[in-house]
Amino acid sequence: MKDPRRRNRQLSVFLGSLLLVNFPALAIVDQLRLPDGVPLTPFYLFFVWLGMIALSALSVARPRG
Repeated sequence: MKDPRRRNRQLSVFLGSLLLVNFPALAIVDQLRLPDGVPLTPFYLFFVWLGMIALSALSVARPRG
């Protein structure tokens, strides 16, 4: 990995996802409920995980040309 911008992007994806699955964000999401009383936490964790994978894939993709 010679490109410092790519490394910085990967580091920012890691730190951003670390912040999203840490205490303050999870405490806020844990209090939210859907109308039927279903907790929102599993959906939140799934979409954060999915977003982390997508952003990681985009950050390591090589440009065409």
